[in-house]
Amino acid sequence: MQPATKRGRPQEADPRRIARVALGLFERHGFDRVTMGEIAEAASVSRRTLFRLFPSKSDLVWDGLDEVRDLVRQRAATLARADLRVAGVLREFAEPFLRRLDVPEAAELARKRLRLLATAPALLNHPPLREIEALIATTMAGRTPSGDTRPPLVARTLVAATFAALMWWAEHGEGMSALAATRAALGALAPTDET
Repeated sequence: MQPATKRGRPQEADPRRIARVALGLFERHGFDRVTMGEIAEAASVSRRTLFRLFPSKSDLVWDGLDEVRDLVRQRAATLARADLRVAGVLREFAEPFLRRLDVPEAAELARKRLRLLATAPALLNHPPLREIEALIATTMAGRTPSGDTRPPLVARTLVAATFAALMWWAEHGEGMSALAATRAALGALAPTDET
């Protein structure tokens, strides 16, 4: 005898679970080789549901980045005209998120994503990541003259250096926190920086 099927509204899809399934597929087969159809099938959701939750494959990799961007936006508003430098940017923007990676499960998921980013660097051009970079640049502009190109340049460099440190941490940083690896890298790049 077959079990009775439930009628009515379908069960809501869990975006975090779907993103983890996709990440597993990307790890095994490579980002470029996995299709959205294969992800939908492996996650037991329809393609329509998958595209509703994640309009692109890169959105699956960056699951949760919109929340980070929104928190950075709030933090940037409170720091307007703060004249932040490298250590200040790390302290105000990166540390709150990097501390979350002290939880082993979060660290393992982050390491998987970072290893994937190392193999598919085009993923670093994700729009919410660029928005975060622009928010940091605006905050860093502080008291600089209008039209000064240094804050956007420095913000992009800081984001790139932070990701480089985190990618190193993902590959080699066992026994070291993500925050410690990032502090070490940025501290070496700007050893006399004061906030």
